[in-house]
Amino acid sequence: MASKLLVVGAGLGGVSAALWGRSLGLDVVMVEAQADAGGQLRQVHFRPFNFAGAAEVEGPVIADRLHAQLAAAGVDVRYRTLAVAFEPDGPAVRCATGERIEAAAVLIATGVRRRRLEIPGERELEGRGLSYSATQDRARFAGQAVVVVGGGDAAFENALLLAEVGCPVTLVARGELRARRDFRERVAQNAGIEVLDHTRVLSIEGDRGVRAVRLEGPRGNSTLEVAGVVVKIGVVPNSEWCTGTLDRDPEGYVRVDAELRTSHRRAWAAGDVTHPPVLAMALAVGHGALAVSAIRAALERAV
Repeated sequence: MASKLLVVGAGLGGVSAALWGRSLGLDVVMVEAQADAGGQLRQVHFRPFNFAGAAEVEGPVIADRLHAQLAAAGVDVRYRTLAVAFEPDGPAVRCATGERIEAAAVLIATGVRRRRLEIPGERELEGRGLSYSATQDRARFAGQAVVVVGGGDAAFENALLLAEVGCPVTLVARGELRARRDFRERVAQNAGIEVLDHTRVLSIEGDRGVRAVRLEGPRGNSTLEVAGVVVKIGVVPNSEWCTGTLDRDPEGYVRVDAELRTSHRRAWAAGDVTHPPVLAMALAVGHGALAVSAIRAALERAV
């Protein structure tokens, strides 16, 4: 028998949806590619002061709480289960395990992942000087030369964080600088930060750790000796598994209407995978509740 509601993804949006679904009397099944709930919270190593009720703890602690809440609510969560295809007939989700899970309604909450440079040395040196978070790693970089890659708010903020702990920082942006004015002004006034725009990182060099980066820009090709590289070039949606079956925008985000319904009449999406106006923890939680409210109403109309 088909599940009433299948939730794909156990980040904040998915967990919110599952808990709301249970409270509204829906049968809920959840699939999650990782071994635990929490999604990107596992990588948030700072206290989210703007997330109501959780300002005193870091992301992994919140993730652990989500995991416990799902268990306490009796939600059927299938961890280490990767969704590989959305099948309109059903609808259903095909998993990497070969399992096909059919449902009365599907909620997609697979979120986003960090965009990578996809250059030589990036994957090989991850965790050995190659970082995706200055907040997490600035203590280990303190006083050492670091390159921050990116031209948006996150890259500028990370450059400032590293400069605060004595790092000589080179901020490398492939194109125009996109950070908001106050970040650009603060960086311009900081003698410890050099900005190279219209410059590409060609490769990251090192063995046991990052040793240098090769650059290409207006100054030509050059090699810059550094102890660390922080990559902050945005995110990409985890929606490839919906290709050809659900409408997505040019960047791959799942298109939804005001009630978070997708192009399939019995599939909804919530959180970062929908390209909301802001990527925020609070918004993901609200999306989960809103989507499930719409799902329950749709299921009741169908009875």
